[in-house]
Amino acid sequence: MSDVMYLGFQREVQEEQSWLSFLRGWCVHVADRLAYLDAIIWELELCREGSSVVHFLVEWRSGDDVVLADAVMYFRGIHEFEAQKLDNLFLFLQASVAQVARRRQFVARFSGV
Repeated sequence: MSDVMYLGFQREVQEEQSWLSFLRGWCVHVADRLAYLDAIIWELELCREGSSVVHFLVEWRSGDDVVLADAVMYFRGIHEFEAQKLDNLFLFLQASVAQVARRRQFVARFSGV
């Protein structure tokens, strides 16, 4: 009976470790998305700052400046959401790591019995 329980606890630890791996991958994905959004925002702001030069080269239609400013605000909003999501993922990851550590301690104590 003790072997069955030990193997069951070991299986739970393995499942939690696979969950941690998934969370770490998701954190990398969100961090990459933030870098991508940073690049988009930087390009849009560069275009907005250089729009006075563009006015001389190309006639802008009315409202183009507003559309550009709205695009910057839109991507900043997405960036803030993704940054908050990444912070929450890190908190969840820390809690999950602590949970796995507690389970490993329990398995170690159980295996000594």
